Amino acid sequence: KAQKGGVCTRHGAKAKQAKKCSHPECTNIVKAGGVCTRHGATRKKCSHEGCTNWSMKGGVCVQHGAKVKVCSFNGCTGNSQKGGVCRRHGAKPNNCTYEGCTNLSKCSGGVCLRHSAKAKKNI
Repeated sequence: KAQKGGVCTRHGAKAKQAKKCSHPECTNIVKAGGVCTRHGATRKKCSHEGCTNWSMKGGVCVQHGAKVKVCSFNGCTGNSQKGGVCRRHGAKPNNCTYEGCTNLSKCSGGVCLRHSAKAKKNI
């Protein structure tokens, strides 16, 4: 996405630094009110009556109308991942970079949830 000055970070724009949780020794990214979800930021539920799913865009979940990007492959209705396509059509998932681990990376830093705590200790 284009940042300040009309260029993306790959082409020279400075990326905004994500704010960190204000809880002591927490390095998670702020979600709401200066804290992460672990330390009190609340997520909203879908506003559709009786639905208990987490809301996405517009205050509703995907089942009740939140728009998600669809794979650009002709005729595919899968959710887009990387490069505008779903995994079936070429989006490659990131694997954990910890030696010998085959899990998918979920956290920043290229490691899975199991190894994210170990990575933080080594820093």
